[in-house]
Amino acid sequence: MEEVQAKPVNPYVIAFSMMLPTFFAMVATSGTNVCLPYIAGFYGATQYETNTVITSYMISNGIMLPMTGWLLRTFGKVKLINGCIITFMLGSFLCIISPNLLTLILSRLIQGVGGGALMPLCQSILLEAFPQKRGTAMGLFGFAVILAPLIGPLLGGFLTENYSWQWVFIVNLPFCLLSIILVKMFIKENFKPAKRKIDFDIIGFSAIVLWLGSMQVVLDKGEQFNWFDETWVCWLTGFSVFSMIFFIVWELEYKKPFVNIRVLKNVNFICGTTIAAVVNIMLYSSILLVPQFVQSLLGYNAYLSGLSVFPRVISCAVMLPIVGKLADIIDNRILIAIGLTILGGTTFMFSNMTLETSLECVQMINLLFGFGIAFTFIPVSAISFATLSKRKTPDGAGLQSLFKCAITAVATSVSTTFIMRVSQVHQTYLTHNLGVTDLEFYTRLAMFKAKFMTYFAPYLAGQKANILIYKQLLKQARLSAFYDAFLVLSLVAFIALPLILFLRNKKK
Repeated sequence: MEEVQAKPVNPYVIAFSMMLPTFFAMVATSGTNVCLPYIAGFYGATQYETNTVITSYMISNGIMLPMTGWLLRTFGKVKLINGCIITFMLGSFLCIISPNLLTLILSRLIQGVGGGALMPLCQSILLEAFPQKRGTAMGLFGFAVILAPLIGPLLGGFLTENYSWQWVFIVNLPFCLLSIILVKMFIKENFKPAKRKIDFDIIGFSAIVLWLGSMQVVLDKGEQFNWFDETWVCWLTGFSVFSMIFFIVWELEYKKPFVNIRVLKNVNFICGTTIAAVVNIMLYSSILLVPQFVQSLLGYNAYLSGLSVFPRVISCAVMLPIVGKLADIIDNRILIAIGLTILGGTTFMFSNMTLETSLECVQMINLLFGFGIAFTFIPVSAISFATLSKRKTPDGAGLQSLFKCAITAVATSVSTTFIMRVSQVHQTYLTHNLGVTDLEFYTRLAMFKAKFMTYFAPYLAGQKANILIYKQLLKQARLSAFYDAFLVLSLVAFIALPLILFLRNKKK
């Protein structure tokens, strides 16, 4: 690799040039969530079939994440950025004109290939553009990777309700063209690709494709087929675990791996990545559970459920630049401790919500939750790479993104399954109170029956009274399941606190 001289460019211009395509690549991960019913109706498909529209993007996205370092060493950053943007734009265009659901899924795979490498590439370039201000770099990076998934459902819902679901993909095209122009103008190539041919690790690449592909199929279809009650789910899960282990061992032993797994030997990197994964679990699990809670238990519509979580966007937008500056002058470990404490505390507050909780109360908790995300994300991202060499930063960025992507997919699937299964457990316990020997149950049943007898015969009134009480039981069981889910998430945040003791700041 030979260095070539380039005129200095304002680092904030470089940041904007990279953040713009990365932002829309991250919006694509959540923006289609609200479109699924419309896509299903458009193609005459079922809910389970249209779920693949989301998972196909995540699969190809995850596969590309650890390849960023190898691609960067092979093609250089300018060619790689342009290639990613063009591929993402091509996938978006194909999504617009897809004649059937299968073509749409394949188009999403192409879109994910283009968007996958943008996130670690953006992180690597920002760290390079702000060598002495890693906190500032990660604050800017946070605008792309934290705000985008939060804004995605609102943007997707607005475009779908007012225009059509195709507009979720149409909006990408002009911004991709603008990004290509900005990259050509402001991002300069610092290194020329090596003259010698760089071997491609086809076995390692095949292993990661098989690992992530089989894992995503299990997570996507597991609940539909009652998880491990099906033999093929058990076999596919075992195959996914075997492929992951084989990938790790192969990359450690192979002389020319495309992913430098040995960066995991860095204590700062592995501890910081673990904390970053916990933050991702808190973020994506809560953004899934809170709307479910307010819609299924409080009776909110889709607009109000989106409005209930929107305040975290405001608090993140306000605090990200502030925390980015603080991270350059205050010990990052202190900020991480504050952030994890806020995340754990606010998630515990979610577990205290009742069926009478107001919209303002839910919004206030989400506002505080956003502060925790901002205080945690930036210093964790900065300190994770503090002791890594500049040469290993792209590999580290790719691996960290891959780890967070995999753990987020697992956490999202587990959260949904947790609510369904635990609510059944609580339902079993609560049914013990529905007996004629229970005075409170008998009194309430008689009261409801007396009210229904005003309009119905005694026999029908008794049936309707029993149905009403059973519906209340189901609602209470589901409410208890949400309590347990939020308590588990709160506990995860506090368990991650001791990892801060293993983090070290870079010596000046």
